Amino acid sequence: MNNHNLTFHGKGSTYFGIVAINFILTALTLGLYYPWAKAKYRNYLWNETEFQNSRFVFHGTGREMFKGFLIAYVVFVIFYVLYFMIFSNPNLAGPLAVIGFITFMIFVVFLFTPFAIFSSWRYRVSRTSWRGIYFSFSASFSEYYKLYIKYLLLTIVTFGIAFPWLRVSIQQYLIGHTRLGSLKLDFHGEGGTLFGINLLGYILLYPTLFLYVPFFLKNRFNFTINNTTLSDDKVRRSLVSHLQGWDFFGVLIVNLILLVFTFGLAFPFTKMRAMKAMYDTIELPNDIDYDDIIQNADAYNQATGEEMLDLLDIDIDF
Repeated sequence: MNNHNLTFHGKGSTYFGIVAINFILTALTLGLYYPWAKAKYRNYLWNETEFQNSRFVFHGTGREMFKGFLIAYVVFVIFYVLYFMIFSNPNLAGPLAVIGFITFMIFVVFLFTPFAIFSSWRYRVSRTSWRGIYFSFSASFSEYYKLYIKYLLLTIVTFGIAFPWLRVSIQQYLIGHTRLGSLKLDFHGEGGTLFGINLLGYILLYPTLFLYVPFFLKNRFNFTINNTTLSDDKVRRSLVSHLQGWDFFGVLIVNLILLVFTFGLAFPFTKMRAMKAMYDTIELPNDIDYDDIIQNADAYNQATGEEMLDLLDIDIDF
């Protein structure tokens, strides 16, 4: 293995044990253990990822995420109460009430989504370290929000066609304001390129009976990795993904067979197999002095956005 490649050491058996214990404790506490379960997942996945003989570390805790958990689910309860009040009362459950409720939900989702993405990224990044050097995220939410709304409106008026440009603008802003100590990250992907990847995926999805999915995911993954750069005071270089379509196809086909024949119980094993297949192909620049990185980040432990993303069923997959 190239010394400048990431290496993922996660094992399905170990991850299965973590998933099983988290499931039991979350069920016994009626969901209250969920933030601690998420922290254990992240701690394991981060710590099993290695670069130049040093593991990444996730420093987030369940206690930090519990506050966000409560806020997110208070919002959920409010939604549920409003829904129950409107649709259980024959005098209120008319067309106008339904339209009003749906409009209110859409408005709240549009209001909270950019905040959830921004704050969740900031929390995940700033609670991650490598060789004792913390990642950091320094950005203006108002600036990010204006950018988000601009491309969101463009996506709406184009009936979704401009969504790749919305996604890329978010990636450019979030990654472009992220650092590993004194090392700066940037993202240079273009919306037109992502649009082409998505369009080809949609065109080939049904004619291939979904067999094109692994190649579509490979293209999306490579798009993100190959357009991400690292820079120090001397050079700026791109990360490189060596993920191949047919190799990833084989991994996902075996994963699908395992999931079907185990009725989903093999999920921890399939997740580890997929992560290893992707992470082990990532090569970082070899002409950056990683031993010369210095710390320049302040601690940040506000995890409210984490649970907002879960509530809205959104994940940051880049």
